[in-house]
Amino acid sequence: MRRRFPLLNALRAFESASRHGSLSGAAAELSVTTGAISRQVSRLESYLDQTLFIRNPRGVALTAKGQTYAAALTDAFDRIDAATEDLQGRAEPARLSVFSFTTLAMEWLLPNLELFRGLHPSIDIKLVASSEPVGLYDGQVDVGLWIGPGHWPGIHFDELFNADHFPVCSPALLENGPPLRQASDLRHHTLLYSTARIPNWPDWLNAAGAGDVEITREMRFENSSNAYRAARDGVGVALGQRLFVAEDIAAGRLVVPLPQSLLSQQSYCLVCLVSRRTDWKIEAFRDWIKSRVAESEALSKSVLPSDMHVIGIVDNSEQAGT
Repeated sequence: MRRRFPLLNALRAFESASRHGSLSGAAAELSVTTGAISRQVSRLESYLDQTLFIRNPRGVALTAKGQTYAAALTDAFDRIDAATEDLQGRAEPARLSVFSFTTLAMEWLLPNLELFRGLHPSIDIKLVASSEPVGLYDGQVDVGLWIGPGHWPGIHFDELFNADHFPVCSPALLENGPPLRQASDLRHHTLLYSTARIPNWPDWLNAAGAGDVEITREMRFENSSNAYRAARDGVGVALGQRLFVAEDIAAGRLVVPLPQSLLSQQSYCLVCLVSRRTDWKIEAFRDWIKSRVAESEALSKSVLPSDMHVIGIVDNSEQAGT
């Protein structure tokens, strides 16, 4: 079959510009001028008789056909790079950088990463725990785990799971501390807060009909991971997120004293540039993380109280971190 390749330099220029979201970013990567990138993209558009970029005062934006073509080219170039390195016998691990909320990274993703590495030893993962979604547009990170789906220009969202939140504490706290049989009993316990978390204790107490309960003891942490650690140590009661505390519950490190949960309105999502959604590394990570979510969902269903029920829904669209 005859290969129908337009000029390869034009393909490289377009693919780089689509990945960076700008002609200047492509120019810097390929060590040419912005004008040279613009001319190569124009030659490619003329060859294809298609508009790939929309030019505007702020830069360029991919058309729908441009997004599809860019994704195919990025995937093809990645595979050519991998095949060349394999052929030369000096292949370095392909690098995939992932950002996520701190608690998601520490409580769920990091403990599972060895499983991914076992399945994909050729991919070297760099994990960036962050309270802000950084690095997608400028290429510093490849993919992220964030709240969504949102309205981010040029960003593709894969919904993974909705999070619900309920009280958790150590078994020792229930055995040795004051009774905890109803929401109002929380007045006798130390409540563990994440200052970056939505929902938090006032949301849960209001939904449980105990918004007027006077809380006199509390401890505040910068993220939920620290609150979970304090709960495991018997310091107090935290609001646990189902998938993040399921293994602790299964292992007996945490228990659920009150089977009432708040459901988050938005989902945790896998996010990446639209132009890179078919990148082989991102596809491998997407397939793996969806399978891990399914396994965690099954585990949580098997260990949570049978009378667990949702008492309210909270909007976490403005959540800053966790």
